Amino acid sequence: MKAWRIPLWLELAAAVLLALIVSNAVTFAIAEYQRAAEIRTERQSSIESRLTALMSLLARLPESEHAALFKVASVRRERVSIGAVPRVSAIAERDAAAETKLKTALATIATGEVRVAKRGTPDIFPFMPKKRAGIERFSVAVALGPGRWLNAEFFWPEGANLLPGLLLSAGVASLALIIVAIWLAFRFSRPLQRLSLASARMAQGRAVEPIPETGPAVLKSAAHSFNAMSRRLMTMLDNQRTLLGSIAHDLRTPITSLKLKTEFIDDPSIRVGMQASLDELQAMTEAALDAARTGLGEEPLRNVDIAALVESVCADLTDIGGDIAFMPAQAANAPCRPNALKRAARNIIENAVKYGIRAKVSVTRTSSSVAIQVDDEGPGLPPSADRLFEPFVRGDTARGQCGLGLGLTLARAVARAHNGDLSLVNRAGGGVRATLTISPLAEAAE
Repeated sequence: MKAWRIPLWLELAAAVLLALIVSNAVTFAIAEYQRAAEIRTERQSSIESRLTALMSLLARLPESEHAALFKVASVRRERVSIGAVPRVSAIAERDAAAETKLKTALATIATGEVRVAKRGTPDIFPFMPKKRAGIERFSVAVALGPGRWLNAEFFWPEGANLLPGLLLSAGVASLALIIVAIWLAFRFSRPLQRLSLASARMAQGRAVEPIPETGPAVLKSAAHSFNAMSRRLMTMLDNQRTLLGSIAHDLRTPITSLKLKTEFIDDPSIRVGMQASLDELQAMTEAALDAARTGLGEEPLRNVDIAALVESVCADLTDIGGDIAFMPAQAANAPCRPNALKRAARNIIENAVKYGIRAKVSVTRTSSSVAIQVDDEGPGLPPSADRLFEPFVRGDTARGQCGLGLGLTLARAVARAHNGDLSLVNRAGGGVRATLTISPLAEAAE
């Protein structure tokens, strides 16, 4: 199964979103920490100022007026009283830092022990749980003398929850940035995709239309350079094909003339030898012309049943005396260039019959490719088997017969033009296995 490729715009959008999540989380944590520190400092200052004022009044007023003072001081969110027992016990979870600051602030008024503790939700609204929620209670106990403690409690809301607002603003900013990132990704990815597809077509030896020179400046420059390279390469290949075809075509006449002249040679051994050499030269010329005419990019793609195509090749070669066994196969429909693929299949099957006595042909299909497999029963390949794919290199030494050396070259060129390849390996039981694989081409068949 072909691996799914993540598009560039999705990668960029995910990267931007991840960066925004991390940066917003860090920003929110820092802001919340600073806000909590400011609120804590403000509340401690408020406690210090209230207790300083209260202690000053207690020192100036007679004890008979203390009750009235506590009644006035005990507002909705504050409670003040004097008792024999401190409301902050010695073993409570106390705030040492707040105690030190408060003791310093009251140093000129009270010299006794100071206790400060932050407690849970108070019960000042016993029948209103919604109001109790989100309230912080600070308890303070200041020693006024033996058996006398000033007990004070302060209540504050925990502070506004900034998270919804931050999430909303972060979401709006993230959406805007992601839209910009996707637009930039498309602006870059479209020219890159066109360049990639054109490069793939060129690698398959097919004609390539000039790609639009659009997008950012660097991609415009790349497209311009690619178009120039494509034009030069196509011109060079056309010139090579034209030259090869012209030479092969021009050789036809003198070869035919020489074959006619050999008929006037009296010595049969000389005449037969020269005619055999001229026949081989003529066959090589025809092969060169066939190679020059192999313009894969000119043949359109078509959806064909490759199994049926190979079976027809086997039937044609069987009709002219080839010992070929075709293994029945299920339909293997795939986009290809049928004429070129038919020539390639014919070449490797002819080689198997010519050099390997008998050929066994099969076609198999997978989810991503189609394979044409040809087994023969010949003597096998020589150590230098890789050179058999080079033009006009023949395997006559190892295989016992002569050859033109272009069939395998053309077959491999056809396979590679179909995103595949051609391989030759020696079989364990003797003989050679040729496997021509093709992969469905990216463009749709017409």
